[in-house]
Amino acid sequence: MSNQASALKSGSTGGAEGDARIQIGKTLLRAWSVLSFVIFGTIFTGYAIGSPAFDYGGSLHWLVWDGLPGHVAMMLAGIYLVWAAYVWVAVRNPAAWGSFLNFTMVANIVHGLIMVPGAFEAPYHSKFFTDIPWVWILAAGIYLLRPAHASWSWTGEFGGV
Repeated sequence: MSNQASALKSGSTGGAEGDARIQIGKTLLRAWSVLSFVIFGTIFTGYAIGSPAFDYGGSLHWLVWDGLPGHVAMMLAGIYLVWAAYVWVAVRNPAAWGSFLNFTMVANIVHGLIMVPGAFEAPYHSKFFTDIPWVWILAAGIYLLRPAHASWSWTGEFGGV
């Protein structure tokens, strides 16, 4: 393992600024994972038990994009629960998870961009304060986690696939 890959695995980039940036990224991604478990666990459970709180006018309807059939909401929540688990694990050794982290960063930037036009439609303005920042916070955390000298693909000496 090269010195750079070893440093990235340990969370060190050789400089205080890089170390701080990586630690901020790790903290942000851990917080995102924990909050995702809470948010999407609530959505999954709510739809599993048929809670009216997610219906139009319900107290938790703001957590979902639209009136979704129960199985669709549970599938989407399930995907985010698994994604949160993988992000949690990837933070431990970002160099080994470079491909996953790059995909996650880019996919969530695109996801947020696609949601912007829809959020201009009533009654979805709240998505500018919920869903859109949620996916962009994830992308920002991954961007911060990447060392300043990392290649785009996180390949080669960074241990990517």
